[in-house]
Amino acid sequence: MSIPSKLDDYTLQWLTKLPKAAKLVLWLDPYSLLELADHLVDNRGKSWQILSYRRDDFRFRARLNHLDKTQPIIIWIRPPIGKVSPLLDLTYLADLLNRHDGILDLRLESILAELTPYKAWPSDLATQGNLASPHLGALANAAKLFHHITNKSVLNSHDLKLLLLHIRQPELTLELLCNIPSQSPASLLTWYLQIILTTPSNDLNPSLVELIGGFPMPDEFLEFPAADLICFAYAYHAATVMLTPQAVDRLLWLPRLSSNSLSIIQSALMLLQDDKTTWTTFLTRAEQLLTVEKLSDLVRQFTATKQEIASRTDLSGIWVAAVCIAIEESRPLEEFDPDVYTPRPLIGNYCDVAQTLQQALAVSQKVDSHLSQSPPVFNDISHLLKWYRTEKIHIQELEISRAIRGVIKLKQLPGQLLENIIRHLRNLRSQWRDFLNHLDENLADLVTGSQWSKFCHHPRHSTQFLSDALPSSIPNNSRVWFLIFDGMRLDSWDLVIRPILEDQFQIQEKLYLTSLPSITDIARIALIAGTTPEQWKISSSMFTKNHKILAAKKFNIPPDHRDQELQIIVRSETVEGQLKLGLGEEDAKKYNILIYNVSDDWIHNWRDDLASLNDFIQKTLVESVLPDLKSRINPQDIVVLSSDHGFVELEAQDQIKITQINSHDIRYRYLKTDQPIHGKTVSYGRSESTYQVAVGRQWFNRPDSHKMERFTHGGISLDEMVVPGAILKPIAKQIRKLELLNLPSQLLGREDEEIKLVFSILNSGTQRNSFLLNWRIDDDQPQFLQQELAAGTQNPLTLAFLAHLGQQILTIELLDTEGTRHAISRISLQVSARRDKVEFSDPLAGLDFND
Repeated sequence: MSIPSKLDDYTLQWLTKLPKAAKLVLWLDPYSLLELADHLVDNRGKSWQILSYRRDDFRFRARLNHLDKTQPIIIWIRPPIGKVSPLLDLTYLADLLNRHDGILDLRLESILAELTPYKAWPSDLATQGNLASPHLGALANAAKLFHHITNKSVLNSHDLKLLLLHIRQPELTLELLCNIPSQSPASLLTWYLQIILTTPSNDLNPSLVELIGGFPMPDEFLEFPAADLICFAYAYHAATVMLTPQAVDRLLWLPRLSSNSLSIIQSALMLLQDDKTTWTTFLTRAEQLLTVEKLSDLVRQFTATKQEIASRTDLSGIWVAAVCIAIEESRPLEEFDPDVYTPRPLIGNYCDVAQTLQQALAVSQKVDSHLSQSPPVFNDISHLLKWYRTEKIHIQELEISRAIRGVIKLKQLPGQLLENIIRHLRNLRSQWRDFLNHLDENLADLVTGSQWSKFCHHPRHSTQFLSDALPSSIPNNSRVWFLIFDGMRLDSWDLVIRPILEDQFQIQEKLYLTSLPSITDIARIALIAGTTPEQWKISSSMFTKNHKILAAKKFNIPPDHRDQELQIIVRSETVEGQLKLGLGEEDAKKYNILIYNVSDDWIHNWRDDLASLNDFIQKTLVESVLPDLKSRINPQDIVVLSSDHGFVELEAQDQIKITQINSHDIRYRYLKTDQPIHGKTVSYGRSESTYQVAVGRQWFNRPDSHKMERFTHGGISLDEMVVPGAILKPIAKQIRKLELLNLPSQLLGREDEEIKLVFSILNSGTQRNSFLLNWRIDDDQPQFLQQELAAGTQNPLTLAFLAHLGQQILTIELLDTEGTRHAISRISLQVSARRDKVEFSDPLAGLDFND
């Protein structure tokens, strides 16, 4: 018989085993565990009349005489009302006992003896009937598992309490409850903490407390609520690591414990750390219970400086508290932790907060390092672009925006502290924009005035991209796909778009500057035509802006072959565009120009920040653009990609009211006039093709207008003008491969001096890959460094550590994010002793003071 889940199911199974002709059965229910109505339908669909008997003989006989004698009957026998007895008096039911078809004993000890290996259950099972009967199956299965774990043949009252506790709280596994350690207080406390951590609520079940109380563990631990004990253990561990164990005595929100109990806790914590999962759970639960204010109160009691605390701890809550104190004391954000730019694993409930603050600190340090120096001045466009990319100038504004947004979401931090951090980051963003304005003025000098003609023919002008990227002849079996990501800034390309495309393509690129004004009607057409507006001609005197005519001219396609060999699809990520182009092999032509709206349609009306805009760009790319590309492009095709322009963020204080010209000719970033009013003049030979272009973040406004776009384009700035030009080669087979380069076989050093190891990591695979560098000296605690590498690139790294006598081996292990090891290297260490260091022996060593 399968084990029924509850007592009611057991009775139905019992009825099913009776002969089909059974007419009368007796159910003995001495503890009144069942709840029955007047009728019952069994598992075979047979209907039974139910008649209750409780020593009420005359009433019982009267009701029995009125029952339908043709229908089967269940006599449900219980003690008289108000009484409980394991014995039932059946003296007046002799006639029924002589002709019944079956008697069912509903005592739980009898039923469980039938369902489990145990033939005897403790007598106090009767008092637990209200809990056991609805969970009969769970109790029987638990008993079977208990028998398997303990190999016991007889259950006692303690065992029953343990089984019922497991039923009431299934998260407390029998393996844990049964694995009672040795009777040492530290082992018992460790076991108690494991049980507490397994229980979701901090309010312990009274049965659990009673169970634990039966063991020789100091009552001092059981007197405190579980939450207080967890918090105390966490605080004591943190204080001990920071060599200030007495700090817990000064915290009024912690319980007081005797010195003997402190010794037990210290031993128990060491035992708890042996189980990494339980240890992580302990730290997380403790930090869930502790506010930043309490954690800060604890950190203030440590004797170490806040910088030392932040750099030494692996507890995310202590790390965050140390940071908060450093910020409150107005220390520069990047000074509180010398190792903040070396990512290392933190544990506890404040990992997300710590990660967000680390991002803010890293951004602050990078920006401040540039702001501390005067903006460089360049005399050559190529040198400016190389520095702009190498120094990662282009990503800082987006990184600041992400840092601000992340900090705003930190509800765990006190409000005033949160406001201070946000204010600091916003001030940093304002200073950074001033820094960019200086660079943009340098750029304006390189592309306008006497440099204008040179710029229009410069190798880094975007009109040169197609000539650079496409081969001189296209193979017959290949098609050309020219992808234009409309409005894509360089930061979006580097931080959002390129990492996603690298899963499908190998990418080679260099940077270009878009045409001026950096608006779609000029920048995109010039990119497609491969020439600036004065050359957009059908004949010597007839100008055109027709994309298809200019593209055909660039690709050397005769006019009568344009429709057969060339197609241009604008906004092809939309349903209408996809239907127009189609998805089949027959729909592609020799030359295909696909213009995807990555950001240009959104920026003009976008009201959120730069970080959220890039989140939307990522969503568009993943959900729409990338599937569209994968459906069209074959491995042998030639794929090139660029952007027509970027954009800048406007602020109200940077506006310039323009009154000298018709308001119709005033745009946010340029003026359609040949009058030198504001900005820089750019001209393509005719008055209607002459513009005044804004530099930096200045923008033009009509005298009667109070509106502004938050993001727009058209002027001279690196954000608007720098665009990537990329060649994308479809990946036929994805390869993940990371290598360690330039590692020596031995390192030499002197005692107490710093040893530096300079080497590189190469991503020789076919796609972008994140790596985790794990390094340690001998058996010391490992340290970690995590970064990301594009395919085909290498990154120089430096490891630094203090040399000590006796150090033998430096082990470096290189893993990917999936945990696969790509390389491991062991470098011999040779540390020579300092000659100026004198060791003194203990003059009292070896003396017996008890003699």
